[in-house]
Amino acid sequence: MCVITLIQVIGRYILTDPPAWTEELATILFTWLVFVGASLALKRNEHFVVAVFVDWLPDRLGSAARGIAHTLVAICCLVLIWYGVGLTISGHDVDTAVLELPRSWVYLAIPVGALLMLLRTISLIWRRPQAVTRETES
Repeated sequence: MCVITLIQVIGRYILTDPPAWTEELATILFTWLVFVGASLALKRNEHFVVAVFVDWLPDRLGSAARGIAHTLVAICCLVLIWYGVGLTISGHDVDTAVLELPRSWVYLAIPVGALLMLLRTISLIWRRPQAVTRETES
């Protein structure tokens, strides 16, 4: 993606005639990067969290707040999967302007990324009660 963007910048600002395919391909790759990257960030626990609020709470309430947050993320993922699949199906007959790829390839990033995030969130929810049990036993 970096190479494609570099070609776009050189074409636009040095040659004053960028290849048309570079912008479209970079946009498609960036879309996939965002949705798959969000899943990876969730796996590494690098999503933005209102940690100040949760850290001020007692252990049990903080754990409950995290559980509620994970549940809300799972619900959002289910909504993204539902509407992403619909968008992917509806975009199958429409092609991108320059590369003439089915738009469904672009839109497929939404349900795939959301499914990966959902699986990771379920894993976090599944592990969380075990961690709370260990915390209360010690």
